[in-house]
Amino acid sequence: MAYTALYRVYRPQTFEDVVGQEHVTITLRNALREGRLSHAYLFNGPRGTGKTSAAKIMSKAVNCEQPQDGEPCNECATCRAITEGSVTDVLEIDAASNRGVEEIRDIRDKVKFAPSDVRYKVYIIDEVHMLTTEAFNALLKTLEEPPSHVLFILATTEPHKLPATIISRCQRFDFHRIPLQVMVNLLHKICLSQGVRVEEQALQLVAKLAEGGARDALSLLDQAISYSKDEVRASDIMQITGTVAQSYFSTLALHIVERDVAKVMEQFDRVMVQGKDPEQFLQDFLYYYRDMLLLKTAPQLEEIIERTMIDDQFVEVAQKHTLPELYAKIEVCNQALTQLKWSTYARVLVELTLVKLCQPVASTTVEAAVGASPGEAPGRADVSSLSNRIRVLEERLAQILSGQAGIQSPAKAEEPRKAEPRRTAASTSGSRTPLNKVREVAKSLDHNLTRQVQGQWSQILSDLKKIKIQHQAWLVNGQPVAAGADAVVVVFKSPIHCDKTMEPELKGVVEHVMQTVLGRPLQLLSVMEEEWQSVEQSSTQSDAPAEEEQDPFLAEAIKLVGEELIEVKE
Repeated sequence: MAYTALYRVYRPQTFEDVVGQEHVTITLRNALREGRLSHAYLFNGPRGTGKTSAAKIMSKAVNCEQPQDGEPCNECATCRAITEGSVTDVLEIDAASNRGVEEIRDIRDKVKFAPSDVRYKVYIIDEVHMLTTEAFNALLKTLEEPPSHVLFILATTEPHKLPATIISRCQRFDFHRIPLQVMVNLLHKICLSQGVRVEEQALQLVAKLAEGGARDALSLLDQAISYSKDEVRASDIMQITGTVAQSYFSTLALHIVERDVAKVMEQFDRVMVQGKDPEQFLQDFLYYYRDMLLLKTAPQLEEIIERTMIDDQFVEVAQKHTLPELYAKIEVCNQALTQLKWSTYARVLVELTLVKLCQPVASTTVEAAVGASPGEAPGRADVSSLSNRIRVLEERLAQILSGQAGIQSPAKAEEPRKAEPRRTAASTSGSRTPLNKVREVAKSLDHNLTRQVQGQWSQILSDLKKIKIQHQAWLVNGQPVAAGADAVVVVFKSPIHCDKTMEPELKGVVEHVMQTVLGRPLQLLSVMEEEWQSVEQSSTQSDAPAEEEQDPFLAEAIKLVGEELIEVKE
């Protein structure tokens, strides 16, 4: 006969066999004993905690010919047939692969027919959260008012994904993670029945790695039994799962306390040579520091006593750590684990994390405050300067109030402001283009070249669009206004477009297109409209002949009698 996995061999057959879920099993047994059955149940909880097993036990209990105190007898023909899976009225449906509305409609159509072999027709829908929205809607009415001979048992690991209308129609039972010591007792009993010798520390390690799931624990134990020869040891479990011994972490933590980076890297390299996973290593190291924190803050906590092997080396390392140091190291490891999900170089990131752990932790103690006192000297100097200014202002105010000093008139106070040159709009929102080059183009303006550029500007834009339409979009709002001195000035109203066209990549493409169309190399100068108006105005004023300075006496005479009656002779 083919070998059967341990978790299948030791699958619970009665409510009493379901470990760690007494709050569920007692309620169901009482309901069966008193005949207070609901039409629909919802079993939710982590994987491997007994949801589907409890559903099958429930299906046997409601149909058992000789129930015993709410338990199935497992001896009658009905119980044996349901255990073997040969009863057509007890259906186990995997909602992950039968999630559509058609499958649920098929259930709805068949549910009205009475069971053929047993008293109750039981539908066990596993992973029910995988059903589609339409399938849930099709199930609603049947789930609310099913026939008296039908029992629905829904099982899921993610109850938050179920519609509230489904949950409200069921009796909900939350399955908990199996406590570590309960798991160890279960594994020990199975090893005794299998005749397998196993170390107590190995059982502790298996139960810890299972994280409250009996199926995971039995699968790992099954693998360890196949791997080991005569006895299952903790080293075998570590070799199979890739975990690291606690003594190794204690040695590594000591080197980190000593800030010996070389020895830390040697220790980490030893683990990597053995083929351990860097992410699993860092996760175990995070739990090591977490257990140390719990030991220092709550030494009597049941979880720390169950989870950690509190040996002399672990206590010694814990005494060398302060709480702020542990907070910082746990935070560093947690941030690194978050980054590992997106990192390609996992080993490099873990090495960087170990180096960070070797660095001293910033402290907020009195020593840190004293060490920071030299840095406070500039602040004190600022306070002293401010105090002097306040004292001077107070003296000045006292003089004004006593009449010894006058207050400057508003007119005089405004004169310096009037003397300040007024800022132009171009100075506040200017372009990247140097205005000296633009002024050179304005002074050496080539009217023929300017007309040529303006006439062929549409061709330049068209050729630019063929290269890349985005390039043409950035330049289309520009207008060429002047050409000369081997450059073309293009005016923009938008500062975004003006700056973009002066970026090296786009500027080079535009200059290449202009050279192709115009037949000569020209540099692109993009400026704002206000800047060009300012440059053009200053160029016009510099070209105009300077007016001769007029004699003030002559100007006064012209003002009195008029220019027609005055004749100036040299």
